[in-house]
Amino acid sequence: MLYHISILGYYWRHSTHIYNLSEYASLYYSPIFVCLLSRSSFSLLLASHTNLKYNIPMQTKLFQPLTIGPREARNRIIFGSHTTNFARHNRLSRRHSEYYARRAEGGAGIIVLEEHIVHPSDMPYENAVLGYLPGTPAAIADVVERIHAQGREILRFAQDDRREQDDRHEQDDRREAFSAEGPYALAIVQLNHNGQQSTSDHNQRELWAPSAVPNVGSREVPKAMELADIQAVIEGFALVARHAVEGRADGVELQIADSSLLRQFLSLLTNQRTDQYGGVLENRLRFVQETIEAVDVILGSDNILGVRLCADELAPWAGLTPEQSIEIARVLGATGRVDYLTITMGSIFSTHMFPFHASMHTPPGYAAHLAAAIKAAVTIPVFAAGRIMNVAQAERLLAEEQADGVEMIRALIADPYLPLGAIMNVDKIVGQRLADKSAVGGEGIDTRSAGSAEAPTVLPEEFVHEHNWAPTQEGRASEVRPCISCNQGCQVRNVMNVQLSCNVNPDIVGARLIAPQGNAPFFASKTPTLHIIVEVAASVLLEQHPEAVLIATGARTGTGLLPIPGRDLPHVTDIRCILRGERPERQRIVIIDETDSHGVLSVAELLAMEGHTVEIVTEDWYVGRDLVATYDIVPWMQRTMALGVVMTPHTTVVRIEPGQVIVTDRSVAGERAIAADVVVLGVYDQPCQELYYALKGRVPRLFRAGDCVAPRRIEQAILEGRRVGEQL
Repeated sequence: MLYHISILGYYWRHSTHIYNLSEYASLYYSPIFVCLLSRSSFSLLLASHTNLKYNIPMQTKLFQPLTIGPREARNRIIFGSHTTNFARHNRLSRRHSEYYARRAEGGAGIIVLEEHIVHPSDMPYENAVLGYLPGTPAAIADVVERIHAQGREILRFAQDDRREQDDRHEQDDRREAFSAEGPYALAIVQLNHNGQQSTSDHNQRELWAPSAVPNVGSREVPKAMELADIQAVIEGFALVARHAVEGRADGVELQIADSSLLRQFLSLLTNQRTDQYGGVLENRLRFVQETIEAVDVILGSDNILGVRLCADELAPWAGLTPEQSIEIARVLGATGRVDYLTITMGSIFSTHMFPFHASMHTPPGYAAHLAAAIKAAVTIPVFAAGRIMNVAQAERLLAEEQADGVEMIRALIADPYLPLGAIMNVDKIVGQRLADKSAVGGEGIDTRSAGSAEAPTVLPEEFVHEHNWAPTQEGRASEVRPCISCNQGCQVRNVMNVQLSCNVNPDIVGARLIAPQGNAPFFASKTPTLHIIVEVAASVLLEQHPEAVLIATGARTGTGLLPIPGRDLPHVTDIRCILRGERPERQRIVIIDETDSHGVLSVAELLAMEGHTVEIVTEDWYVGRDLVATYDIVPWMQRTMALGVVMTPHTTVVRIEPGQVIVTDRSVAGERAIAADVVVLGVYDQPCQELYYALKGRVPRLFRAGDCVAPRRIEQAILEGRRVGEQL
């Protein structure tokens, strides 16, 4: 029996023949491949796609040092604060140390640690870091020590390496910014209280907020804070600031942006008070100013005090506007206590615009104009945030004087060594990083551990050996070989000058990955470098006499939760066919949506954009359920409704007939017909497991991972593949 397989350029660990069988993985979240391992061979199915590569000229402004209050950042790249779910006993953990240390190793200039909650009235997620706990200073100290130590070591290598390779006159200013004795990455602790944007699920007590304005997401009504409550929270900010100082952090950052009690006091959306903390802007600023004063007393003159500020709540009827935020920024800057501002946008009605939530539909650098306006009004450093995805984009923002520094969260989650790669003039693909934001834990909704499905920068093997890269809980870097490029806790990879061959398709035998000159690292791109359709029989694989086989052959379109009568009619197709490029010629399209998945909903939008009349039929009570956890539901609804997509929820498909779909409402008896020239099935998948069972009992070690076990999401496939790799 033959199996239809699509091959993409992923990688695996140790001596391997790889048959990479991933069909439209980047579109469809179903990476599938077969991996054969043997002692006698080291060959990878991979080809270099040089047409997509270009040199990144080393720009200097991004990598110049920046004075921030009493400290100096070694460059202007900020790894901003975000939820990781790495906490143990609600304190920073060893996983935090490894996670942040790797970004310091990779060359980030400033690392802002995950938010530290300042008061017991706030418990936004189960693994939140509770900064008021007694063990917090020691936990912070462990993380800060790793950040400082690893940051120095990596940049010593970068400087020495560039001295050997480059003309001195082209590199002098960069070397000055990265002297061997020079600055480590700064470690800043973010302090926060989430106010009415928190949840009572985890601590079983009322929420605190300026006024009894309900949480937009949960509809939970908070308690309007009394004066004693306000004072208690101010003291909480001061306490956690003291913990940060005792932990030898370089400073703290106050969260007055995305999910923040301090911002809620500033905004008329959430502050309806009539006392000295409500009403005119001067009163609404009072809580923020008193908090800044209390924290500044603790920090003294030797530590940084930063502010993360929302400059546009996108709710002009009552929320903070760009004009108001400029005035707020002027007031904060004039205090002489605030050392920098990071500028964001989005609030309770626009959480999809938070920098760590915004999807690929949001333009890169979408909030930079707000940073530029505030930078023109203040004298302290201003940082831009929001989908700043690569070095070229970051340098352009600085060159245009829109900001003094750039926050790069998802870009550095995806590639911890992005700054170092740029310092070393890596020849690599720079494009939009398609970091799967569903893998980044979000407040109260999606609380998985931080990670990404992205390809990392690959550092040279001689660097690993020369600098004795420290082992982490994921394993020793020098032992980690080419993998599936997921960056789920991965370390350094090396795929230089490796002979490539494939026993299935002889046309690619002899291809070679050529490393750049000198010690420059090779960048392994997630962009598919090879896409060959082949058919593989179990007998072909058995001829290789493998010691182990990993099957990841994915899934195929199913027949429906209950097989849908008429599904085999000629005008019926499925979303896989649409994503492969097949297009219906006729206009009226009905999509039967059982899964509410990104794939189905993306097909609906795609067909509507191409001019088709689209109607989505689902048994769910609303269309788009899967988009809620990734904060995509609002912008998707805005786009698709503007395109005229019809949403038909709580409706069951009875059967498909020529020219129509017969449906019934789940709550109302009787059938009705929906006209349909084409019907697209968006039903649950079924695993492709024939190859697995054909090989079972016929090879020494047989594994499977991903959708061929059970159709799920890409992160499950990555995790299962990693676990198999660790066994091998």
